[in-house]
Amino acid sequence: MRDKLIKYFDITIFRLLPLIIIPLILQNCISVTPTSLKTGKNYFETFYAGDEGTQYFIKPIVFKNENSKEEFILDLTFRYKNEVVDSVIVNFSINSSNMYKNIDSLIMSGNGIKRSNKYLELIYFEKTKNGFRSRYSTKYSLKEIKEIFIKDKLQVIVYNQNNISSFEPTKKSLRVINLIRDNVFVIM
Repeated sequence: MRDKLIKYFDITIFRLLPLIIIPLILQNCISVTPTSLKTGKNYFETFYAGDEGTQYFIKPIVFKNENSKEEFILDLTFRYKNEVVDSVIVNFSINSSNMYKNIDSLIMSGNGIKRSNKYLELIYFEKTKNGFRSRYSTKYSLKEIKEIFIKDKLQVIVYNQNNISSFEPTKKSLRVINLIRDNVFVIM
């Protein structure tokens, strides 16, 4: 009887073994961390970019115009590896009741440091229920953006057909900027 019982358990274990191993393998395959790691309370993402180091994507940061209901929404993409030499792709949207079809220049500043850019590319322009949305792209040097972000007072000025619009970060955006400064730009 003992031999039959041992033989029965040996066969049963071999039958149950695949039922135990297959779910464990599937669970391990599914739980593999993707190449994108969310960090900084979802305000920026980092991606491994091989020999080019790490790619950073700073998620949209909202700036407001105090005199109107206009919004300036900024996001940044850049790569960094051991040196601050790369450029930053600066994409921004302007939500406004006015049209921003032809922006003359963009100035980003922080505590006395001003960086101007006249090479702006219109990505799209659309009508919204509250006015218009314009989306632009440009480039700044990573060194310039780092200098601006390490300062406490950040401001954006848009020159649009002889009109000047000034945008300041919202309270939440100030916290986001400080978080980005303390977690991204501090390592450079």
